[in-house]
Order: sequence, then C-alpha cells, then structure tokens
Amino acid sequence: MTISNLSIHNSFEGKTILIIGGSGFISKVWISMLLEYIPKIKKVYVLIRPDKGKNAFTRFDEIYSNSPVFKNLHQIYGNSLSKVKKLEVVSGNICSEYLGLNKQIEEKLCNELDLVVNFAADLRFIAPLDQMLKTNSESTLKIADFILSTKHAKLLHISTCYVAGMADGIVSEQILKDVSPNGTKFSAEDELKGGLQESLGARSRNANDRELIKIGAIRAERLGWPNTYTYSKALGESLLSKKLPENRLCIFRPSIVESAEKYPFPGWNEDFNGTAPFIQMLSSRYRLLVAKPNHNLDIIPVDYVAKGLTIAASALLINKHAQVYQSSTSSVNPLSVEHASYFVFNFFKKDAQKSLSHMLLPNPRPKFITPKHILSGSSITKYEKSVSFVFDLIKLDKNSARLISKMGIEKVITTIKRKARTIDTIMKVYKPFIYDYNYTFKSDNLLNHKVVEEEFSYTPTDIKWDKYWNEIHIPGLKQWCLPQLKALTSGKKNAP
Repeated sequence: MTISNLSIHNSFEGKTILIIGGSGFISKVWISMLLEYIPKIKKVYVLIRPDKGKNAFTRFDEIYSNSPVFKNLHQIYGNSLSKVKKLEVVSGNICSEYLGLNKQIEEKLCNELDLVVNFAADLRFIAPLDQMLKTNSESTLKIADFILSTKHAKLLHISTCYVAGMADGIVSEQILKDVSPNGTKFSAEDELKGGLQESLGARSRNANDRELIKIGAIRAERLGWPNTYTYSKALGESLLSKKLPENRLCIFRPSIVESAEKYPFPGWNEDFNGTAPFIQMLSSRYRLLVAKPNHNLDIIPVDYVAKGLTIAASALLINKHAQVYQSSTSSVNPLSVEHASYFVFNFFKKDAQKSLSHMLLPNPRPKFITPKHILSGSSITKYEKSVSFVFDLIKLDKNSARLISKMGIEKVITTIKRKARTIDTIMKVYKPFIYDYNYTFKSDNLLNHKVVEEEFSYTPTDIKWDKYWNEIHIPGLKQWCLPQLKALTSGKKNAP
C-alpha cells in the first residue's frame, strides 16, 4: 500500500490527542516534535500518574522544566509548562477503569479525542510476572474499553519488534493472534487470566519477586518468548487486535531505540535498556561477547521513531493506515553485531592509548564466544560462587579473618563478584538478540508512505553507521547515560 502526498499538517490540523505514558524517552521526543512542528494541532493531553506525593501536573512540570529534550520548546514557550497552552496534563492510571480519570475530564475527552497514543509500558526484561502482565497486557483492555467509550477516538499503540520472540529470519509486519512464536496455539485472554491467577496464587503463598520472575520466565519460554517483557507486550497486541476494530487501531513497533541523530539535538539519550550496558561493558577491558558477529543489531535513532510515529498517526487519522508499522533498520540498512562492537572498541581505544596501563597492557579487541566459554559471564559467576564459598569458610577462623581484613582481600573479592554478576546479567539479557536469533524486521509500511513535509521525512537508509556511532551515539551515551549506569552497577546509591 503506497500513500502518495501524505500531509502530516493536514492530518493533524484541528485534532485533539491524548498521550499515555508521556514521561518516557520516546514520548517526550514526540511531544516536543508535535508542538514544535505542527502548529495547527488543537490540543495535546498528557496522562500522568501521581507518584510519591506529587500530583500529575507537578510531576510533568518538573520533567518539562528540567529535561534537555524540551529545550526547543523552552525557546518558544519558556521553561514553565503552564505557558504551553496547547498541552494539558491530566491525572490517571492505565490499570484503572476509564484510565482513572475523574468524571468531568473523562466526559470531556470522550467527546473531543481524535487519537490516543499509548507509550505506557514496563520496559524491564527481568521483572515479576504479575507486574508485567498488569502494565503491559491487562492495561490494554482498560485502554480499549476507554477507546470504545469515546465518540470516534482511535488508538496508536507502541509495542516492540521483539514480540517476534524466539524466531530467526524475516519478521513481517503482522500480529500473531492465536499462535505463539514456537507455533503453539493459544488464547491471549486465557493466557492473561492464567498468568494473573498463577501470580495471585504465588503471592498468597508469600512468594517473593524472585519467584514471580521465574514463573514469568517459564510461561514466556513455554510459548516461545525469551523474556517476560516480549511475552507481555505480545499479549497486549493480541488483546487489542481482538477488542478494537481495524479502523480504530494501529500497532507501532520500534526495534532498539537509541540516541537522536538530529532531533532535539544529536546524541540525546536517556534509555538504559538499549545498548548502554553493552557499550559500558565493551568500554572496559572485558570484551568477550556471547554473540554471533554476523547477527543483526537492529537499532533506530529516537528521532526516526518519532517521525515514524507521526506518519503512522497521520495515516490512522485519515483511515489510510496499515495494521502494523515496524520502525527498524535490519531490512533496509543492516548493522552487524561485529561492526557495532568494533565501533565501540575503536572509540574507547583512542582514550585508552593515552594511559600508562594501556602502554603496559594494550586493551584487547572484542572476541565472540559461546555461552560455554570458560570466561563467559555465566562461567565467571560459577567460579565466583565457588571462590566465595571457600573464602567464607576461611573467614570462620578469627586469625584468618583479621589477616584478610588487613590485606583488603575482601574488598577485591566483592568488586570481582559485582562485576562478574553485572557481566552475566548483561549477557543473559542480550543473548537472545545477538546470539540465539538473527532478526530481520521488515519495515515496508512506513517507507510506503510518501510524506509531503520534509521535517517528517523517514529515511533510515540515509544513516551512516560509522558516523552515527563515533560522532553521535557513543558521545551521547557518554554524556547522558554511562555516568549514571556506571554509578548504578558500581553499587553507589546515587548517580552523579
């Protein structure tokens, strides 16, 4: 389906939008882009959940005032959210009936809304099953009910390309409704109900979060998803596709969303769930990757995602949309794990060459290994546990304990333990995507729309990966993400 001369401005003119999950990385970029580039949009509502004694407006006002992503809007409207007349914050909760809106706001939105865009999600890969299902799956039913209660609003739901699960090869732009990635026939409704019931039963037995994480992993892997995140997001897609008619629903799937190429400025990033841990690890001396070098590492800059969202929303508003849009690069401008790894290695090698330690012991190049390698993260963790066990036995002797304390051995072992577990965790999270499965995400539907306005031109084929990684992405992560991530993984309570 090719739509020529799709005008973003014409589609959005006079339209009223509700954004759910407006405090996230992608949503903030999109809000800024909408308000800067589409002056004839009528109104943008942002649903925010009150938290920690702060009401919805205060929470988002602080985000607007302090986040660099809104610097372009600050130049237009100033630093105070109250001056942005086209944007209004509403208090709500996606896990509640009618989104937790008060009656007056609910009635107003039901009459006015043209489009609802749902960014809300629990992005953790490793999390308790009940928490993931409530946020990523059950909430979609609440949102669908709200859509159906409005006069004519439509839903653009943000998902992820990785709902494809444990699958190699080309991933098409379609929804899997009744068949899981491993070919098992299932009902999303029954799976959601069963997962919530199992979680409730476990909690009634005083099961802790760790047990609920294991239960979620088992349920996900049984159907062919590598983690509870992709499993719960896939259930959400399926539930929505059965609840809403096609003319009122569109699914938008980004791949791994990374640093802005240009908007709001080159390098902007605040996402700790993407390649930041991967780059942090490769910036150290440990460069053994459980990965296959020729596998795709599908990343897409956040401003491309924002443009793609605008195109999909525009098409949905005029009933010229596809059911699913994937915003990705692996099918049109592929980047291999090997190339990405060497971009990181070469970037940090420049700094390392100035140090004395590098002169004495040059940093190793990245090496690709299997999970069974003697120095893989999981193997190191096993050795660490054995060493810790012996060490704890030695400490039972008072004289040995005093000697160990005086020599600082315990501090060294604690540091090794923390680093080993960090490496193991990172590799377990990434392994399905860079070792087990090689995805190629089709992204024809966005490319088939020919957009009139140049500022919304969507051309991922133009990305020059060497320039992007060396001049934009890694410097952006160094500035915005890696210091906080380093503080978190080093055991410090507060990031600088």
